[in-house]
Amino acid sequence: MPVSHVSIPVSDIKKSTAFYKTLLDPFGYAVFKDMGSVVGFAPKYGNPDFWLHSSPEESKPASGSPNLTAHVAFDGTSEKAVQDWHRMALTAGATCNGPPGERHYVKGYYAAFVLDPDGNNIECLYFQPWWLVALQKAPLALSVLAVGAAWWVGKKGYII
Repeated sequence: MPVSHVSIPVSDIKKSTAFYKTLLDPFGYAVFKDMGSVVGFAPKYGNPDFWLHSSPEESKPASGSPNLTAHVAFDGTSEKAVQDWHRMALTAGATCNGPPGERHYVKGYYAAFVLDPDGNNIECLYFQPWWLVALQKAPLALSVLAVGAAWWVGKKGYII
């Protein structure tokens, strides 16, 4: 079942709204609804699925308790898109939480991580499994083999 929406607490709604406007723009997102203490973002022609809500007290950990933060991941369209997103996020004020690169989770999982102004872990990933890469390259490999075979057959003087 797909996720319907995500809402994360932020300590400064205006600062975080400006930050996420920049961070989500590459994915085609814009502010869908701004209700002052709650802001929803949506892709063009889509429903709002990423929300910020002002919760200054929730964003600060109580003494002795762990700081509970959110993790949100967005799909990138390529490794270059992940790299560009990471660079843009750092320019917008994010803190690097993992530079762009392939992750050890599974071959083909390429991601970058940043921390937003409240310490929420935001990720952009591009996942291209090895078997899909092989399928995409198969026509090229088969073409090269066919040309090589035709050359070899022609060189030997065989008639096809």
